[in-house]
Amino acid sequence: MMNRACSILMLVMCLMTPIAWSSDGDGVFTDAVGDAVIRRTDSGQDAPLPMGFEPIDLLELRVEGWETSTPQTNPYNGDSTGGDANLVRIQIRVAGLVAPPGPIGLDASPYAPYLFGDRPLFGYIELDVDDQKNSGGEFMPLAKNRYLANVGRFGLSPFGSISDRMVRNAAEDLDSNFNTEPQFERSGGDFALAMCGCFTPSIITQDGNMDSNFDAGETWIVSGRFFERFVAFAPESGLFGGSDFGLFDPVVELQFKHETSVDETTITLIFPVTNEGAAELLGQSEQSVDSNVSNQTSIAEALDDLIYGADYAVGNLGELTQPWEGRQKEDYYRPRQWGASALIGTASLVKDPTAFFIWTDTGFDEIHGDLDDDDLVTESDTQIIEDSIALLDGTASDADGVVDGDVEIVDYGPNFDLRDLNGDGIISDDDILAPDCPADLTGEGSLNFLDVSAFLSAYSAMDPAADFVVDGQFNFLDVSAFLSAFGMGCP
Repeated sequence: MMNRACSILMLVMCLMTPIAWSSDGDGVFTDAVGDAVIRRTDSGQDAPLPMGFEPIDLLELRVEGWETSTPQTNPYNGDSTGGDANLVRIQIRVAGLVAPPGPIGLDASPYAPYLFGDRPLFGYIELDVDDQKNSGGEFMPLAKNRYLANVGRFGLSPFGSISDRMVRNAAEDLDSNFNTEPQFERSGGDFALAMCGCFTPSIITQDGNMDSNFDAGETWIVSGRFFERFVAFAPESGLFGGSDFGLFDPVVELQFKHETSVDETTITLIFPVTNEGAAELLGQSEQSVDSNVSNQTSIAEALDDLIYGADYAVGNLGELTQPWEGRQKEDYYRPRQWGASALIGTASLVKDPTAFFIWTDTGFDEIHGDLDDDDLVTESDTQIIEDSIALLDGTASDADGVVDGDVEIVDYGPNFDLRDLNGDGIISDDDILAPDCPADLTGEGSLNFLDVSAFLSAYSAMDPAADFVVDGQFNFLDVSAFLSAFGMGCP
């Protein structure tokens, strides 16, 4: 077996010839299997769920260009495509049987989240069509129920610099002042697949026993305003025909399909990227962009309006939209290049006006236990927990007020703290994780030639495992970061 110095030398020699790198993604975002947990948002931590409720586990999201030969009869039958596209397929895959979301009483509808089944899916898939964090987001109070405001509930932080904007301590960070840090409102998101319970979906088709309860093995199509451009853009928008002036929230159709063989549910939206795609789905001649959300409409129409409105936006909205000034909408017709994040969960059986959702999973590209924003779990993160306990134990920040080695989070539920990594409402020694050994790519607890070989293979394949600086590129910076980690050894 080679020693470590020889392994590093071989690695450097192998990487002397650079590889070509492409910014085109594959549009596939994966999440760990079995990582779903229940994270309530109600003060009493007693919002009722059905007996034995299993948290909804997000497995995968696909965002890709789509081609279909049956656009009017069955647009879900087709093929994924790269490059510019007239249609996009957005598909969520979750473990187990989940039902379409019923209404949570935000409009004239009653509170009936379990209208279609015992495990309704709620949440937001945020899409960043330019994949830039400074050109989009959502204002409060809507931002409270989005990814950056809730990922810390799970002890997770997203890789990269966007983690600077996440809510870490809800009592301190979650406010309605856009200009205070962290700016969790500035997620970079532009559009969302919103399963918000904001309306009562209509069942378009169903199979099985036809009882309007989504059962195992069934395939349904439901309609409603599930797809939206971020509401924050509305003040400088000229769009009409949505639920209100300035909003881009057309009525769309979602397919819910449960596969009994694997016990998974897929939720699929086929939506026009261009008005050509809209005409294709409707079987009509193409209409020009006219700002009307109720006729042929598309991502292109929403972007055209956003780019135009960015010239006139001021204040906080100007900060979100300024990067869009002077852009061309045609530059964003490649769905596989869009960024994405996910926050999913369910709703309580009983209405709580202060806590609409019970979250169960998030995605993507996250790390558990990184408290100092270095994308690693090290002794530094351990020290942060130990120092926090020493500083806060028995103070007003400790709900029990007792010096006992634990810090109980005040009003846990609405409030949370990233340092509470296990989600029990207490910052304690139980939250201390074993430090990472990032260069141990084989996972056997030691560093040797096998890890070097694994890095070489991942680097050549442009696998995210070799993206050590987490910037979406594969170059000498990743090599240098791997060498540094390799040289430090495992704890």
